[in-house]
Amino acid sequence: MTGSRLPAPPGFLDAIIALAERIDRRRLGLHPIGPGSLVCVRLDRHRGPAVRLADGTVVADGDVVGWIHLDNAAVRRVAADSWEVEGLGAARRDLAELSARARDAPASARPVAYTGATILWPLARRVGFEVRDRRPSFRVRLEDWYLRGVLAHWSRAGRARLGKGRGVLRTREVWLSAAALQRRYGEREAGLASDLPGGEPTAAAGARGAAAAEPAHRR
Repeated sequence: MTGSRLPAPPGFLDAIIALAERIDRRRLGLHPIGPGSLVCVRLDRHRGPAVRLADGTVVADGDVVGWIHLDNAAVRRVAADSWEVEGLGAARRDLAELSARARDAPASARPVAYTGATILWPLARRVGFEVRDRRPSFRVRLEDWYLRGVLAHWSRAGRARLGKGRGVLRTREVWLSAAALQRRYGEREAGLASDLPGGEPTAAAGARGAAAAEPAHRR
């Protein structure tokens, strides 16, 4: 099955979509976690029913969670022929950096888990996130429509990107517990992640040496 034929914002709305994304990033105060990073993180409280993750972590109403967003300009920079190597390497380095920051943060500011809703969920799955379907609603359909427009705007292939790949371009929910982040990208894994192709090690990973990286909207 080829890529999505689901509705996306028409091309003449491209400038408006780009403006809406910039406003959204400013409103949420999103900044990459480091120079050249793909990932931005926004801390917030989980609101709603408890979420039980595969490793047994329970995210309860009111718990601190880290909302993962992607810096789309940075994603575009690595979206070349070697996207899988470059993108995965950059994502893993960012998660190693994120794990280091979490270890250094006060206990009250440490997220129980990290989450987001993204069209690029296959990438999230490959770096360790659990992937779950979202409950259908008008809001979810609107976010899918909007993020297909964001993807078309930032992709090197432009709107042709919407017809590539397998399955349909719908957002899915992604989750990674704080414990799983440390298991995969803690001190030992940070050094390994920094050796992957795609750029120089992050400052945190480099400082720890061999012992030791996202819809913006909700992508």
